[in-house]
Amino acid sequence: MNTNRSERTQQKRDFETYAELERVIEELNESVDAIIVEGVRDREGLRALGITKEILLCSTKPDTAFIDDLRSRYKRVAILTDYDREGKRFNKRLTVRLEHEGIKVETTFRGRIGRILGLRGMRDIESVNALKKRLL
Repeated sequence: MNTNRSERTQQKRDFETYAELERVIEELNESVDAIIVEGVRDREGLRALGITKEILLCSTKPDTAFIDDLRSRYKRVAILTDYDREGKRFNKRLTVRLEHEGIKVETTFRGRIGRILGLRGMRDIESVNALKKRLL
């Protein structure tokens, strides 16, 4: 009987986490032109949450052509890299570079999503895929 209660509590937390993420994603869709992520699984996780904006994949060393393309197409972006040390460093470097080029980086969404995921022990965007699978 305790197992069922524990499973129900876990499922309820997963649902609440997912619902909170969906609310932030809805705001994100309204606020930016594009989202930059590190990998394909990150993009899949964001699509699963309902991102409708373009999701761009960026290597850890964005080249000039990538930056030039962003500058010519977008005014506001969000960078949703992983929440580990390397992801934080990359986010910071890319934010500085993009803002220097006149592209506004909306940083609040990364923080909000990171807080939500962190409360559930998740450190990357692709974790959303596992969360959604648990709910289905």
